[in-house]
Amino acid sequence: MINNLEIIKSLLNFEKAGDFYMLYVFKRKKDQPEGERDNHQSVRTIKTYCIESIEYLDKRYDEIKVLCEVFKARAYIHVQKQNHHDVSLDMMINLAERIKNGKLNQQGLFDSVVGQIKTHEKRWIVDIDTKDEITVHRAAHIIDLVKPEGPKISAVIPTKNGYHLITSRFDVLEFNRKLSVYGDIPDIQKKNPTLLYLPDSLK
Repeated sequence: MINNLEIIKSLLNFEKAGDFYMLYVFKRKKDQPEGERDNHQSVRTIKTYCIESIEYLDKRYDEIKVLCEVFKARAYIHVQKQNHHDVSLDMMINLAERIKNGKLNQQGLFDSVVGQIKTHEKRWIVDIDTKDEITVHRAAHIIDLVKPEGPKISAVIPTKNGYHLITSRFDVLEFNRKLSVYGDIPDIQKKNPTLLYLPDSLK
């Protein structure tokens, strides 16, 4: 089991009315037994949550963990904040465009808009696919060295095979150049969620 709740809580802030973070319970094809993979989508969403407060996350957390255990799924959460005001405006625009184009079924409109609109926090995820501490510390050190100079890592999130470094923006080209002499370069994800919970059933 990997439980990153307390680390995640430290990253969440709700400054304005309508602020939220999207949370997903995902069932991934690669996590399922061989015999069950053939008819399985690459990623299937079991349930989504709009996290609008720490209290709401705490209230739903037991339910989230049960869903993960029962479905052999993972819980992921975006650490880039969004706001319902922006989503509502974009939904109105998208709804009008869909109706104009003859699409009358609006199922999934909210999720579609949430996946496209800007976020209120420019946090990136550096996906390090190893538990090797030297590799992790080297990547973190280089992130702090490249422009803009100074500390940029706000959290280190354990994953099944390594770590997610939650960072502010930095010079990706310079980072890649400095790190390439050591071998593989980690993936930098600019709008992906990070791991909140991995159940015992997937360890």
